[in-house]
Amino acid sequence: MSDKFYPIPIEKLAAWMLRDLHQDQLFGIHRSLWFQPNPHQPFRMRRYGQLLETPIGVAAGPHTQLAQNIITAWLTGARYMELKTVQTLDAIEVTKPCIDMSDEGYNCEWSQELQLQQSFDEYLNGWIIIHWLRHHLGWDHDTESGLIFNMSVGYDLAGIQNPNVQTFLDKMVSCPVQLSEKLNRLKGILPGLGDIQIPQRMTDNITLSTMHGCPPDEIERIGKYLIHERKLHTTIKLNPTLLGPDQLRDLLHNQLGFNTIHVPDLAFEHDLKYDGALDLIRSLQIAAGQAGVEFGIKLTNTLEVENLKGNLPDNEPMVYMSGRALHPISVLVAEKLQSDFDGQLDISFSAGADAFNLAEILECNIRPVTVCSDLLKPGGYARLHQYLEILNEKILATGSTNLTEFILSHSDGEEDVTQAGLANLKAYAGSVSADERYHQHHFPNQSIKTDRPLMTFDCIAAPCINECAVNQDIPGYMYHAAQGDFQRALEIILRNNPMPHVAGLVCDHLCQSKCTRINYDRPLLIRGIKHFIAEHANGKTDPRCAPFNGHTVAIIGGGPAGLSAAYFLAQDGFEVEIFESKSQVGGMTAGTIPSFRMDAAGLAADVARIKRLGVIIHTGTEINPARFEALRSHFDYIFVAVGAQVGKRLDIPGEKYSGVLDQLTFLQSVHSAERPKPGDSVLVIGGGNSAMDAARTAKRIVGTKGNVTVVYRRTVAQMPADRDEIGELGIEGIKLLELTAPVEILEMNGHVTGLRCQKMVLGEIDASGRRQPVAAGEPYFDIPADVIISAIGQEVVLDFFPEHELKVDPQTLETQIHDIFAGGDAVRGPATLIKAIGDGRHVAQAIRKKANLRSDQVYEPHQRDLTRIELQQKQAVRDYGPALVTHRSNDTLGFDLMSKPLDAESAKAEASRCLFCDERCSVCVSVCPNRANVEFTIRPRVVRVSQGILENDVFQPTQHHLVTAAQTTQIFNVGDFCNECGNCTTFCPTKGQPFRTKPKFWLSSESFAQEESGHHFADGVLHHSHGKTESSFRQINGRLEYTTPEFIADFDPIDFHLIQIEALQSGKVEVDLRHAGSLYFLWDALKDHPMLRG
Repeated sequence: MSDKFYPIPIEKLAAWMLRDLHQDQLFGIHRSLWFQPNPHQPFRMRRYGQLLETPIGVAAGPHTQLAQNIITAWLTGARYMELKTVQTLDAIEVTKPCIDMSDEGYNCEWSQELQLQQSFDEYLNGWIIIHWLRHHLGWDHDTESGLIFNMSVGYDLAGIQNPNVQTFLDKMVSCPVQLSEKLNRLKGILPGLGDIQIPQRMTDNITLSTMHGCPPDEIERIGKYLIHERKLHTTIKLNPTLLGPDQLRDLLHNQLGFNTIHVPDLAFEHDLKYDGALDLIRSLQIAAGQAGVEFGIKLTNTLEVENLKGNLPDNEPMVYMSGRALHPISVLVAEKLQSDFDGQLDISFSAGADAFNLAEILECNIRPVTVCSDLLKPGGYARLHQYLEILNEKILATGSTNLTEFILSHSDGEEDVTQAGLANLKAYAGSVSADERYHQHHFPNQSIKTDRPLMTFDCIAAPCINECAVNQDIPGYMYHAAQGDFQRALEIILRNNPMPHVAGLVCDHLCQSKCTRINYDRPLLIRGIKHFIAEHANGKTDPRCAPFNGHTVAIIGGGPAGLSAAYFLAQDGFEVEIFESKSQVGGMTAGTIPSFRMDAAGLAADVARIKRLGVIIHTGTEINPARFEALRSHFDYIFVAVGAQVGKRLDIPGEKYSGVLDQLTFLQSVHSAERPKPGDSVLVIGGGNSAMDAARTAKRIVGTKGNVTVVYRRTVAQMPADRDEIGELGIEGIKLLELTAPVEILEMNGHVTGLRCQKMVLGEIDASGRRQPVAAGEPYFDIPADVIISAIGQEVVLDFFPEHELKVDPQTLETQIHDIFAGGDAVRGPATLIKAIGDGRHVAQAIRKKANLRSDQVYEPHQRDLTRIELQQKQAVRDYGPALVTHRSNDTLGFDLMSKPLDAESAKAEASRCLFCDERCSVCVSVCPNRANVEFTIRPRVVRVSQGILENDVFQPTQHHLVTAAQTTQIFNVGDFCNECGNCTTFCPTKGQPFRTKPKFWLSSESFAQEESGHHFADGVLHHSHGKTESSFRQINGRLEYTTPEFIADFDPIDFHLIQIEALQSGKVEVDLRHAGSLYFLWDALKDHPMLRG
């Protein structure tokens, strides 16, 4: 494969477009997401004497390289098209992947990937098609086109004056010959084209995009050339480094928290300085006035930073940052410049703009606003629909009828729009850095990618389900919760999870870390919704149990793993008894998790449901070797489900002194209502959830007058504790010392007086995938303390087990002793609630299989009344949803449950935010700016094919296979449009790369011939090549024919059974017909696609 573009002729583009229009979509975007202009919309504006139907556009970048990109941007509401920057060197090699938009954006430096003539052709194709669409869709209310093509050129004057760039500029300003030629080619293809007057001038304006480090005098020379000699309205794009190193780094690191972004000194040294920028602007303003054209500045370019994140190739030492981290920086640059020019600067903007800050930018009299990074995230171009919806609402809410009135409405009576804009800009610059949406912690670098492989077909699956240890059908119960059918939602939860009350409060909810909403706004409150459903579902929810099947099971340990296994085994007719050493079942949830996090009534409700299934529970029952043997003789199967009930030692001097506790001992004593007073100064060592529980519990005991400090040897970002729990530390007044390792416990008269520590720094990456803390080499320091609580982990005690070591089969969880199984903490060590529940379910399935039984549990499929169009609409809208309510007493830190359930309306609203990505994904389609990933529909089917030996025209099958395409929606990749930028890989929820794995089609025989692998249609025949291996598929004489260099196979078109196979070479031929099945699916679904038809 290559990353080379192969632009298509305008005729093929038109055919593709007409086919899509018949299906109420265009380039993968449904009609309901198109922007429909009308003369009364309040956000219209004028620029360079021309109408802009909207004040937004797409920045010079990946969205303005190819014609279909420009058309799609226009269709969804962009009207100011900053065309991809061109330069005289038009055959450059671009490092790939070149885009990383996982959070704040990064890209490798590059200009256009087409030759200049190709760029011109793409821009002209887009220009023609947009004008035809305006007429065809009935949107040509105005005599003006309502859009502006803004050229972007770089990077030095000598290059701009070279003949190839000069020719490009000439044709962009006037192209009657080229326009006429293309219109003649489109006759008979686009209806009504002859009735339209399409301007021969595509543009009269330009933006100068200079390389980072371009000298000020060179920028001025280019600007004056464009103004004086070219007579173009000219904009100069300036760099964010104008803010200066001290202010920029303070803002980026200290105020916004992006401490891992390193802006090198070189970026400031070689870029234009602020005073130089003032002189440059004044000089070019004068030149523009003399030439009778307009001059403005564009804020800002990307920010040059060191390539440290690891997502872009190492051979690029510098990458260029955009997106949310750049937004406050560029706003401050705008305020600084506009203040020095008393509001008179013409400023356009592109730095982290999105649907939620567009109105604030426009209030500052900064317009137009262009976008790139936001449109490279899921939803893609369709996100623009929400920009204009929100903007329209905000303008109308002020009573304004146009943008000028809107600017004035926010400025306390100011009547001059420039001064009003300046006042608004100063206010925005003063507040923007406090907005948490621009703080690093607002998006904690989560990726929804999972370990699930990406397949050629059938890739749709919800990553939240994949990440959940019990594979909970989260979209299923979200759907019913959104409908208000909480009873049905609970029934779906109980299929996989017997402890919804407990899981709704203290599950570590890894599902939320893989919620596709992360790439839009924030993850669904999955745990909170589960909590609400468990609390509020009415009616009978107990599952049906099969009759006794004659088998008995003893479960040692009444924690989540044991309770889960009992629940599922009882449903399958097993007689189950649980043996628990403590006075109540529930494990850590019953005796250790503090009451402000865990509701005892909820645990009791979950246990009661399990007991109603006939499970017998024995509490206060210790298992020793003798009793274990008795259980072996009495029960058919045993499940060892003991928890990790012993705290790990610190293994540092002084650990045996009075005042040193482990977290289990401490929390259990508090749970038993002893509420011991640990002292006025408490240190908690550790970074997991148990450490958070210990610290927050200790704080409630010592109160506001006492001090509690968490000591952790790694960084806060590396802490394994739940992010919400870490956040509570600061809220509750608990200190956190990161990169601090304990060395020795200090004492006086045998009692703790403090902890000796050493400062750590992060070194190389260790086995956990995190950078390993190593000693910083600084002197030790002491922290005074009355009590030290160790919370660095727990250990399992299995003194009753007859073998020296517990060994389990990872597939069945059966131990080395026949019919004895183990799971949960006994196997994993201290793990999470949901993993323990998952192990219990896994063991129940393994025991059922061992007993040669089948489950009688049959669940009715739940139907969702959601269309493909509705799903696409949901995937285009960002919605932050409600926040979970945390209950806090006014005057004290209490032990009452803090997490209060959502109310019914909030629960329904939050559940309705689910994108139902188990029904439709297509994220690779939406994030591709080039429309290279294409969604298509297929008739779900399964075909049976064979593998074997063909000799003397006799085929002897040796194996049989099923080739399956079970999902209606599938994806193919258009190689001609794919530049392998890597953006689809970033957001694909699998571990794969869609542009490599999905069927790749080449649109022309030329591109197909030049590439090593892929598919191509020619005269109804589907050709495929992979390296030197070629094959084809077609229908002929009423049969389906699959041809390779070695043989021809004919199949029945009704059921795809093999009719005959003929060798094309002598001797034995190895035959594998699985590829024939795949080609059959593609041929049948795509043979009439106008874009692919050869």
